[in-house]
Amino acid sequence: MILVRLATADLRTSWRVWAGLCAVSAVAALAGSVPGVLVVGGLRTPGVRGLALLSIAGTTAAFGLIAILVVVSAVVRLTAGLLERTYALWQLAGVTPRGVRVTVLVQTALVAVLGAVVGAAAAGVVVPAAVDAALAGASGLDGVRVAASWAEAVVVVGVTVTAAVVAGLSGSRRAATTPPLLGVGPGVRGRRPPILRALVAALLTALAASMLAGLPASVPDGAASALLIGPVLVAAVAVLGRSVGAPVVRLWTAAVPASASVSFALARAAVRRAAARSDTTLAALLVAVALPTALVGGQRTAATAIGDDATRSGSAVTTVLVLSGPVLLAAVGAAATAAMAARDRAQEREQLLAVGATPALPVAVAALEGVVLGVSGTLIAAATVGVSVIAEWAVLVGRYPSTRPIVPVAVLVAIGALCTALVVLSSLLPAVPGRTRRRTSPGD
Repeated sequence: MILVRLATADLRTSWRVWAGLCAVSAVAALAGSVPGVLVVGGLRTPGVRGLALLSIAGTTAAFGLIAILVVVSAVVRLTAGLLERTYALWQLAGVTPRGVRVTVLVQTALVAVLGAVVGAAAAGVVVPAAVDAALAGASGLDGVRVAASWAEAVVVVGVTVTAAVVAGLSGSRRAATTPPLLGVGPGVRGRRPPILRALVAALLTALAASMLAGLPASVPDGAASALLIGPVLVAAVAVLGRSVGAPVVRLWTAAVPASASVSFALARAAVRRAAARSDTTLAALLVAVALPTALVGGQRTAATAIGDDATRSGSAVTTVLVLSGPVLLAAVGAAATAAMAARDRAQEREQLLAVGATPALPVAVAALEGVVLGVSGTLIAAATVGVSVIAEWAVLVGRYPSTRPIVPVAVLVAIGALCTALVVLSSLLPAVPGRTRRRTSPGD
C-alpha cells in the first residue's frame, strides 16, 4: 500500500513534471494515427492505389518511430532526473530500490495511457480529414478516402504506451540507483559514461553508411533511400546528446562576452549547468528541425542526379504526410521539456531576486535561455543536414555528374525559428513576475 500512496501522491504533487510526458504521449498517438489511417485505407483500397497508400504509410511510420523513440525517451529521462530528490526521500522512507523502479514504470505507463488515449481520440476526429485533404492533391490518389477504426486506435495507443515504458526502463533504473542521502544533500550526481549511447550512435551511423553505398544504384528507381539517410544520421546525433550539444553551446555562445550582457551570461550558465533539461530540449529541437530539412535536402539532392531541380508531383503530398506528425511531436516535446522544469526556473528567479536583481532580469534570463537552446538546436541540425547532403552528393556525383548538394535553408530557418519561439515561450512562463509561488514537494 505504501507504494500506491507514494505513487499517487507523487503524481498529484509533481503533475507539472508528469504533464510533459502526458502531452508528448498525446501528440505521439496523434502522429502515429497518420500512418495508422493510411494502413487502414490501403488495406481497404484495391489495386495500385492501395499499394501506394501502404508505401506512404511505411515511410511515415519509419519517420514517426524515429521521432517517438528520441523524444519520448528524452522526456522520460528528464522526468526521472527532475524527480531524483523525490526518489531519494522514498528510499529514506523505507522503499526498496526495486520498489522505486516498479513504481516509476507504473507511473510512466499510467501517464502514457492517459496521454495516448486523449491523443487517439483527437486523432479520430482530425487525422482522417487532414489525410483526405492532403491526398486530394496527389496524382493518382485523388478521391481516395481514409477513415479511423477502433483497431487502429488501439494499436496506436499500445505502440505509444509501449514506447514510453521501454523508454522508461533507463529512467526507472536511474531512479532506483538514486543515493538516499540525495534527499537531504545538495542534489549532485555523477554522470555515467555514455557507452550505450555511443554504441547505438555507431550502429545508426553504420546503417546510414550502408544506405549511402547503395544510393547510386537506387537513383533510376527513385532513390528512396535518400529519404532516410539524413533522418538516420539525425537519430545518431540525437542519441549522443550532451557529447554534441555541450560543445556547440560553448563554442557559439563564447562569441558574446560576459561583460556585454549579464542576462546572456546567466542564461548561458543556466543551459550549461542544467544538463538534463538542456540535453532533452536540444534532442527534441534537433529532431524537429533536422528531420524535415534532411528529408527535403535528400529529395532535392537526389533529384538533381537525374536533371530535376525539384521533386515531382506526388512527392510534396508525401512529404507533408511523412513530416507532419514527427515535426509536431518534436516541437511539442521541445516546448514540454522547457516547461517541465518550472519548479527549477521559479527557484532560480527567487534566487536572483534575493541577491538584488530587478524583476525584469529573471524574465530576460529565461527568454535568452530559450534563445540559446533554440539557436544551438538549429545549428546542430544545420551541421547534421549539411553532412548528410554532402555525403549524398559525394557518392552520387561520380556516376551522375549533374548532382548538386542542396540544403533547404528556408525550411531550416523557418522551422528553427518556430521551435525557438515555442521554447522561449515555455521558458518564460515560470519566470513571469506576479505568478503565484508556493512551497511544494521536490517534484512540483
